[in-house]
Amino acid sequence: MGKVRGLRLLAIAASFGLAGTSSVLADGEFVQFDFAPGASTVVGSVVRGPIGVALGWSEYDSGSAFSANATYSFGLPALGDGALLRVGPSVRLDQDKELDLGAKVVFERWSPTKWGGLFFLADYNTIQNEYLVLGELSHGLSGLNASFAAQGGDNGFRENTLVLGYLIPESCVRLRLGYRFEAQQVLIGFSVNTF
Repeated sequence: MGKVRGLRLLAIAASFGLAGTSSVLADGEFVQFDFAPGASTVVGSVVRGPIGVALGWSEYDSGSAFSANATYSFGLPALGDGALLRVGPSVRLDQDKELDLGAKVVFERWSPTKWGGLFFLADYNTIQNEYLVLGELSHGLSGLNASFAAQGGDNGFRENTLVLGYLIPESCVRLRLGYRFEAQQVLIGFSVNTF
């Protein structure tokens, strides 16, 4: 279950972080689906101004879990136009109806470049002290991007994940192919991003 919890954490962090926009408080919607052997994850988020809400669903060999969080965003102009801090409550409900309440803190920074952009995210959730550190490079002309994430938590879960993506031309759909090094699993998926 811990491996899927980490995949869910990555996807939810991505739903807040991988907007790929130079506007700090841009409105938009994001949906992402990832599949790996024995594990599937769906997340969605909506951002309106400083308010963001994300929902996640994970299904795995031994059960499933639902998660949600809401955050309020603060710009950090001292760190650049694309720097942002998000804070808010989080909740997780597993297949045994166990409810965990917590808080989420996310730092993100999007930096546009001549060739695309750089993105950095650090995400912490007090539910089992889950963390995620993620970096991404995007190439605008080709639609290709690559991200690397390190994540873990108090449940003993640790994972490093490399994901390559391709933005379908004239669309907001990105195809995803990745590898989870600890689980030694390939993941495939897609995302829809209107930011």
